[in-house]
Amino acid sequence: MIQTIKNCYDSHIHFLAIGQVAAGLQLQSLASELEIQNIQIKPQYYRESWIQGFGWDQNKWSSKKFPHKKTLDQIFPDTPVFLSRVDGHASWINSKAVDALTKKGYDFSKNPVGGTIARDEQGEVTGVLFDQAHINALLMMPHFTDAQTKAHFEISQKLLNQGGFTHARDLSMNLNSWQILSQMSDDKKISVCVDSFVTAENLGDLPRVLNEISAMKKNPSPFLKIHGVKLFVDGSLGSKTAFLSQNYLQSETHGMMSWATDEIKQALKMIWQSKLEVAIHTIGDQAVHEVVLAARQVSAEGILGRLHLEHVQIVRPETIQLMKPLHITCHMQPCHWLSDHSWLPEVLPVDLLKNLFPWEALRKNKIAFDFGSDAPIEPSLLLRNLQALQLSAQKSIPALADDWKKYHAHCDLKWTNSWTEFDESSIRQVYFDGQPLL
Repeated sequence: MIQTIKNCYDSHIHFLAIGQVAAGLQLQSLASELEIQNIQIKPQYYRESWIQGFGWDQNKWSSKKFPHKKTLDQIFPDTPVFLSRVDGHASWINSKAVDALTKKGYDFSKNPVGGTIARDEQGEVTGVLFDQAHINALLMMPHFTDAQTKAHFEISQKLLNQGGFTHARDLSMNLNSWQILSQMSDDKKISVCVDSFVTAENLGDLPRVLNEISAMKKNPSPFLKIHGVKLFVDGSLGSKTAFLSQNYLQSETHGMMSWATDEIKQALKMIWQSKLEVAIHTIGDQAVHEVVLAARQVSAEGILGRLHLEHVQIVRPETIQLMKPLHITCHMQPCHWLSDHSWLPEVLPVDLLKNLFPWEALRKNKIAFDFGSDAPIEPSLLLRNLQALQLSAQKSIPALADDWKKYHAHCDLKWTNSWTEFDESSIRQVYFDGQPLL
């Protein structure tokens, strides 16, 4: 039976990164650290003199151990290498990259706030960087040219359309990307409507972000909307950096917060007073709880605004109750269950496992939420989320007692005349602004 979703929406993507990853070195198939030696390096994998790749996952390796730069040093002794983990929250680099980053001012002598530079038993840097340590290094990577960026966007929107989507919410917008997409819009080369947020790396970065958003608003486009600011306050479950209320199994850590509570409150005040929305990356149950408490405290001072909680993979019932007076929308990715369910019982305490993927608990408590993919962390595929919802309901995740399609429909049904036709096995056709794309 053919079904239809009007303005079919992926509520959480990293628009430019989708194309960058698709065009680059992909490492999802690595079955061990040593298999990196079998990878054929192609010219398009270079970012100036650097080799860049994405997708390794130590949870798929028999050892389950994070890799070491010594392995990369043997294969790439003279070329800096930067390989991002599949969750985008860690990187694996070689000694040449350590040297290059050090020359750029990266400080390997201490952990940055909200990040970790891994070291071995001898105290040597292993080449694995977590969360803010990873982000700080990524920001020092050479830039792509505008022509490359445009080509990456063209790949991104093609993949989104093939996955069934005509609308998406980008959590990684910047002014240069906005300008390139605006020109593509003027040239009628756009086939996705994009809601946008700009990331602030820390409290001191907020003025720059607010200035960029102001510049974007002065350069409007019918297919682009700028909504607000994105903050990362914790990490990921796969890297054991998502902030939990209990320690990870067989570990002495319960993750980390990249922002102090007072900083979160200051950011909420600044952004809401600027009449903008706030999107906050919160995966661990305690990260969600801390952010909701901060938002309640700011709201109690009479400063109100819209709050988006990204991922909310683990949420305790008491936290959901605290959400109710706030103007909150949660953005969840059912497809993460497909990737993570096999190993999550090995890293999470039983008390937290029962609060995983709480879409039904949110629905029962009338907390607004939408579904997305987190692409390129997961492929942006409408039917993959359907599969995840069906299979997770056969396991331990409470089934969504509602029509799943409405959580993939954009709230503004008048933003273009677009729709997606599909059955349970395939996307049949996608229409953007009335025109067929497939």
